[in-house]
Amino acid sequence: MESYSQTPFQKQAGRLLGKGVGAYTELDTSNVRDISPDVLDEDGRIKILPASYWAGTTVYERALFGHVHGVYSFPTVELVARLREIIGERSAIEIGAGDGVLAQELNIPATDSRQHEEPKYRAIYQATGQPPVRYGPNIIKMNASRAVRRYKPQVVIGCWVTHKWEARRPEAGGNEVGIDEADVMAHCETYVLVGNERSQRFARVLERPGVEIEYPDWLYSRAHTQTARNMIAVWNRP
Repeated sequence: MESYSQTPFQKQAGRLLGKGVGAYTELDTSNVRDISPDVLDEDGRIKILPASYWAGTTVYERALFGHVHGVYSFPTVELVARLREIIGERSAIEIGAGDGVLAQELNIPATDSRQHEEPKYRAIYQATGQPPVRYGPNIIKMNASRAVRRYKPQVVIGCWVTHKWEARRPEAGGNEVGIDEADVMAHCETYVLVGNERSQRFARVLERPGVEIEYPDWLYSRAHTQTARNMIAVWNRP
């Protein structure tokens, strides 16, 4: 691989990854290109780029960029087009919207519990060397269950969201303040989960009869697995 001079990005990544985050602890970050100038706008928010750009990056470039900037999902022009197709003329919201870039492009409300702003969770992320999500200015502080009751959307979109932890199925993991997918699906016509078949393998929507799963090659994220596929799961109320 081509070698690059050490940048502030790579130095920060090296410090963070040195705390033992994931599979990157043995990665020589001096050999990983900083793609930030290409993919961040003047406000430091991720741009919506064609998939062809991301196809020209490596899994490590994407993983380190996402890690350092607290970004999970890399929205593409193709993803926006597909979601617009699914939404059609119906009302929609995004839950767990994070930086809010995708919702802004779709011109729909962007909601999020803004968990990473709470001292308890910020401390956890800091202890594990993971930068928190940088919430966008369009983010409405509201958890998913409250959001579907407030907006009464026909379509709900969740990108790389974490499901709610349930005591009756501890093996599924999750987050104590995660998305209660069963509740969300009870309050919409269509639920769309964009994610990874490994990271989101315990999502409740995948258990629903009739759920349709797509594996497009234009989905990109910071996930560093090279075997599990990125996916779009679409559930429609019967």
